[in-house]
Amino acid sequence: NTDPSGTVTINDNDTPSIVIGDVTVDEGAGTVSVPVTISNPSDVDTVVSITTTTGTAGTDDYTTTTVTATIPAGQTSVNVDIPITDDVIDEGDEIFTVDGTVVSGNTSNTDPSGTVTITDNDGLPMVTIGDVVVDETDGTAVVPVSIDTPSSVDTVVSITTTDVTAT
Repeated sequence: NTDPSGTVTINDNDTPSIVIGDVTVDEGAGTVSVPVTISNPSDVDTVVSITTTTGTAGTDDYTTTTVTATIPAGQTSVNVDIPITDDVIDEGDEIFTVDGTVVSGNTSNTDPSGTVTITDNDGLPMVTIGDVVVDETDGTAVVPVSIDTPSSVDTVVSITTTDVTAT
């Protein structure tokens, strides 16, 4: 046998995985762009069904979104835009989840998930204590106390009276 030959089989073990990125956005930005990324290019389109899931951020903080994201064959990323709602309420950071389900394509994971953190852009409320004038025979003075912007937490104000000219 002067021309020996054999067959070599190469197994493709480069199955890509999908990642939905974690993103932080200011609530005044209007939208958040969430990256949907495949770890290495695929030779076929990868289609991911995207849905948002409420966390500490409710649907008054962002627009519930259901969309299909397609990463074209040979590419590694697309962005999904989700509308963010700016409000006037002082609140802490809030989160919601962006969940994906791979509906076609060759990936090693079929249910990726990412988190969007919305940072508040509203200042702390300012407390105002109003001045009042009452007749001493009224018996009680009602003093108005207010804050200039709503808050997501209770605002507690301690009031102490001080004798100045009233005795």
